[in-house]
Amino acid sequence: GVQTCALPISERRTFIVADTPGHEQYTRNMVTGASTADLAVILVDARKGMVVQTRRHSYLVGLLGIRHVVVAVNKMDLVDWSREVFERIEAEYRAFAAQVGLEQVTVIPVSALHGDNVVHPSPRAPWYTGPTVMEHLETVPVDDDSTGRAFRMWVQWVNRPTLDFRGFAGRITGGVLRVGDRIRVQPSGVETSVARIVTADGDRSEEHTSEL
Repeated sequence: GVQTCALPISERRTFIVADTPGHEQYTRNMVTGASTADLAVILVDARKGMVVQTRRHSYLVGLLGIRHVVVAVNKMDLVDWSREVFERIEAEYRAFAAQVGLEQVTVIPVSALHGDNVVHPSPRAPWYTGPTVMEHLETVPVDDDSTGRAFRMWVQWVNRPTLDFRGFAGRITGGVLRVGDRIRVQPSGVETSVARIVTADGDRSEEHTSEL
């Protein structure tokens, strides 16, 4: 499942944290937990580097329209805080991120065991001069206006009460939808256009961040 909680762990911000499972069989839980997120934290084991799971989750993060990604390269203590290991993982991740359209990526070397670079800078990595995880989370700009984002809607139900009508119902997680808009269905990439926006109160000309 997905564990969600509100944490007042900062004087600057209150965070709603969705702890999503990483295993392949729980991918849909990960999507559910991340569907309304402003930022994704992706953990990478410094000993293993990028694995299939890293690529899968990063692709889905891009598909969801999450603009900010933090890559926490964890267990740096088990690779002797090797700058070479960290920079190799960072370069590999940034190359992949460019392929899937992730532009705002911050990569941070951490050790959860001792809290290195989680809240306070770690003396074990003097070569790293970037922010800690908490510093970044406290200062990253968050767009509170969801209508300004690219349009995203997760289809949860195909409504077909008669042979003459087929509607797709779900939650809009960003952007604005208008009659006549061109849309792309993922993962197939098929493009179509919006014929009608139908609600319980009748047809509308546009809709945003709500239930359809």
